[in-house]
Amino acid sequence: MARFIVIERGTGRVYGDTARLSSAEKVVSPADAVCLFDRHLGRATRGFGYVKPDSDAASYDVYEIPRSRSDAATASDPEARALVREHGSLVTALVSYNS
Repeated sequence: MARFIVIERGTGRVYGDTARLSSAEKVVSPADAVCLFDRHLGRATRGFGYVKPDSDAASYDVYEIPRSRSDAATASDPEARALVREHGSLVTALVSYNS
């Protein structure tokens, strides 16, 4: 399955790395990844829309990391951002609804 690292657009904070969660094998899309992080954090269910990467409306930037690059979970936000810079591909930007 895909590995995603999600970064909040407004703050630059890493919202999550699917490799940090044991249930990440069920993640097949960027929106699935954000929903998984929401559930893990006890956040209410939200809807998501896909927007262009340069959209001012985007809430999150979602990066895919090839599994062969690193299967180890990142331990910190700086480590996750470094992995994104070195090996990640921006796959989409998401806008959240009902947040």
